[in-house]
Amino acid sequence: MAVGVPGREHRPGGREAAGRRSVAPVAGRQPRATAAKVAATLHAPDYWLITTLVALVVFGTVIIFSATFAINLPEGGGSFAYLQKQALWVAIGATVCFLVSRIDYHFWRDYSIPILIGSIITLILVLFPHIGVGSEVGARRWLSLGPLPQFQPSEVAKAALVLYIADWLTERGPRLQNWRTGIFPFAVILGGMIFLVMLEPDLGTSFLLAIIGVTMLLVAGANLKQFALFLGSGVLAFIVLAFSASYRRDRLMLFLQSEEELWTMAGGWQLIQARLSFGSGGLFGVGLGASRLKYGWLPAAHTDAVFAVVGEELGFLGCACLLALFLILAIRGYRVAFRAPDTFGALLATGIVSWIVFQALINIGGITTTIPFTGVPLPFISYGGTSLMVVLGITGVLINVSRQTTEGQEGNGPRGPGRPAGPTGGIRHSPSARRTAPRAAPTPERTAPVPLVHPGR
Repeated sequence: MAVGVPGREHRPGGREAAGRRSVAPVAGRQPRATAAKVAATLHAPDYWLITTLVALVVFGTVIIFSATFAINLPEGGGSFAYLQKQALWVAIGATVCFLVSRIDYHFWRDYSIPILIGSIITLILVLFPHIGVGSEVGARRWLSLGPLPQFQPSEVAKAALVLYIADWLTERGPRLQNWRTGIFPFAVILGGMIFLVMLEPDLGTSFLLAIIGVTMLLVAGANLKQFALFLGSGVLAFIVLAFSASYRRDRLMLFLQSEEELWTMAGGWQLIQARLSFGSGGLFGVGLGASRLKYGWLPAAHTDAVFAVVGEELGFLGCACLLALFLILAIRGYRVAFRAPDTFGALLATGIVSWIVFQALINIGGITTTIPFTGVPLPFISYGGTSLMVVLGITGVLINVSRQTTEGQEGNGPRGPGRPAGPTGGIRHSPSARRTAPRAAPTPERTAPVPLVHPGR
């Protein structure tokens, strides 16, 4: 029995079943005249989502200035050096976000493969000496290409993976249930990206790529038995990789050490100082800019450990406000995914939101020693140009999806299959929902609750 997606009616012979060579008109592959007509049906974006993004960027910019204004003082440098760079990256990222939000998200389907290939090339280039720039002994994570600014290919890889996997899973359709055409090639694609990132090496980003891919696969409607086997194999592989190198093993073992043991271990210094930051912050914090441990005591206070500065200066309430912003982002983002007009939009929004939210949880969990520390930046908050600009750019895609959601559910919950749209103002039928095949006759079984995305649609 074929099952539809909430707010989307099932049409036999749709694009997912016919594959990329389908002759039916589909979004992102239509003549310019059709695209112009579609553009007229766009509604207003999710302003709660946009407001949350703006609040996160402003919050991060203020905290970065607070954490960095004293870094250059011993050498006679200015207090605004880091702030000026971050402000420039914010301006560029905000511009990219705005421009991308005006582009129909179906546009990225035609370029998902070139973007992925370009990302793979940069991940390979970063491994070469004199091109790849090391972040620490034995690791190369930045790419230096002549006069161009240095950037992190692994950050671009996250966006490339989300775009390509969303397109690939959408095309699979019912074939996702077959392990030869579903779970196996998916494992090859995701495993290849993770392998290249691990060569840098970067365990934290590799783990995040795995979370993004697994989340999108689950939402796409993977066979649960195959999914469980795939997930178990992935966990086992990560355990082997984590303990295969001594420095990764030592970092993970810090999670199991007592505070007294951390004082005697070189790798435990950052975690000890992070704990001291949180402990000294109390409920209301010592005040914005008044942190003491950022003066050379807390390593990477403006990058990986910036959440510890938030805890010291703004206290528990400041940390709670930041967590609340990420929670709102998750709620509004997954709401966009649930109400996306087609499978590609739902998977795209799911991947973007999962990327940002899980990366934040990994960073915060590592700094608070809730989980082993892996060293990934805190989205929108940590200092760094590549991470901020890529995240702002990909959220522009999410904003565009929010402009095409099926707003007929407003006030009445999710619109079930075959149920008429509610108030006007939203897209009643997305461009990709217009098919040449006849509609399937409604059946009693289709009125039952259905998953967000199902391969049989």
